Amino acid sequence: MTRIPKPVRPPNSSSYRARPEGPRPPPNLATTLPDLSNVANRSKLPKPAAPNNPPAALQAHQGISSFNTPATTSTQAAGNLSSGALHPQGPCPALAPPVPGRPQTALNLNNTSCLTHGMAPEHVQSALQQGQLNSAYSRLGKDGNYSREADKNGGGALAVYTRAVGTQQTGWKSQGHGVGSNDSKVQLILSPNVLQNPNHGWRASSTDNMGRVPGSIPAHQTGLPSNDPLGRAPLWSRQTESGRNRAFNDTVNGGSIQANNEQLHWEKVPLEGNLKGIVATSQGSFNTLMAMNGAQQTAGVAGRGSVRFGNQDVPVVLAPGNSSLVATLRNANIADANGQVR
Repeated sequence: MTRIPKPVRPPNSSSYRARPEGPRPPPNLATTLPDLSNVANRSKLPKPAAPNNPPAALQAHQGISSFNTPATTSTQAAGNLSSGALHPQGPCPALAPPVPGRPQTALNLNNTSCLTHGMAPEHVQSALQQGQLNSAYSRLGKDGNYSREADKNGGGALAVYTRAVGTQQTGWKSQGHGVGSNDSKVQLILSPNVLQNPNHGWRASSTDNMGRVPGSIPAHQTGLPSNDPLGRAPLWSRQTESGRNRAFNDTVNGGSIQANNEQLHWEKVPLEGNLKGIVATSQGSFNTLMAMNGAQQTAGVAGRGSVRFGNQDVPVVLAPGNSSLVATLRNANIADANGQVR
């Protein structure tokens, strides 16, 4: 039996906790709910009432009935295998409709340094060959061996996860935080400009959502098929665009670190034009990258090199795990003088 690794607990993080499971009755749709897109409002959620509507009515309430969403079961998934996904997810579900009378928040990347994605260095070559990072579902499908049941039933299996780093958050470690943040991993450094691509579906939370899609709660899982990640696609229509933008802006504003922040990218993150660098925090991880085809160490400079990605040489830097990521990126010219990676 394969042992399932425990999630890495970020140091000095009091907010990190086990990912809960267990559905509750869905909310009464006649009740006006607070905007769950902003995690700060969750404590105001009224107790859910008994269900009065079938799943189809629930989906219509989410504002997705007129959108070309994926089928409700993974075996009916629509998509083109040429997309690079072994198990295509179809188009990203629509965001929830705006809350009437609530001020709308625009996405602001001015305070954003970069997005990070931690992964094992031995998997970097295949990611570069595919030209994208893939969600767990697109790699494993409905019957795959998922490491976290919470992602499978909470909607997170449909996403690639990244974390956002603010330009003023100089305390963010080069090793990263949370899952994928130990010395046996490396940090892929991505430009946040990918978030402005209108064809790129994503959701955001300023905390760790324990496998749930931002804006959703366990009660929203009632009536959705179990053990079918793609059947959880309706959960992606629980966050408004304004709530998503507000959660992201809150994550990168100021110097305080929200280590468990997460962006969920529907199905994939394209690397072309978005991958700007890779940070290793152990000599072994750095050496693994330098052993890749087309990789080169920088002559006369220890801990510097590059890996080949198409016609691009992606810079690789070896840094102490506890060093400032923003400073490391600046010193390696991966970020500009303001700490922005673009």
